[in-house]
Amino acid sequence: MHNKTEDRRPKKTRLALSQALISLMFEKRYESIVIQEILDRANVGRSTFYMHFRDKDELLIEGTQGLAEFLRSAQAASAAPAGMRHEKVIGYSLAMFEHAYEHRQLYWALVGGPGWIIFRQRLEDILMEIMKEDARAIFRKKNPSDVPFELFIYYLASTFISTMTWWHNRRNSIPPKEINELFRGMVLPTLAAHLN
Repeated sequence: MHNKTEDRRPKKTRLALSQALISLMFEKRYESIVIQEILDRANVGRSTFYMHFRDKDELLIEGTQGLAEFLRSAQAASAAPAGMRHEKVIGYSLAMFEHAYEHRQLYWALVGGPGWIIFRQRLEDILMEIMKEDARAIFRKKNPSDVPFELFIYYLASTFISTMTWWHNRRNSIPPKEINELFRGMVLPTLAAHLN
């Protein structure tokens, strides 16, 4: 019983720190948040913080673990129409746009600042990992000059994130379903051209 309590403590501490950072991001820009404010909000000591994280950027990345799991589930649950299996590769897209809309104030706090650069890179990594699983099995090289698989996946992830950034910069003025349709309209021809 005692061991279970000890095992839960680090998880609770990490969660408290993550929630503190998020709540502060609703109040001020990410780049202006200092570690001491996070510690005060989470009621955690400085040495405890540094046992878990190097800096607030690492704490921000930690907060993406739940998002990664959510997107993997959305991808797994997505289905492609008959004869259109290439659409499965971006099966996460509507779920991500809906998530971003639901948490738009948090995204608005990030977009345009250093926090967005960190979050964008992490999201790109998550999306590339998710898409690779479905795309690798159906990716087809037509000749040696064709686009390499890694570049193809990078293009899809970058296009998604650029679309999402554009959308957030316009304060999500288009509903999630519509921006998803615009994104899919841009990339589905490319997917169809490279995947069976």
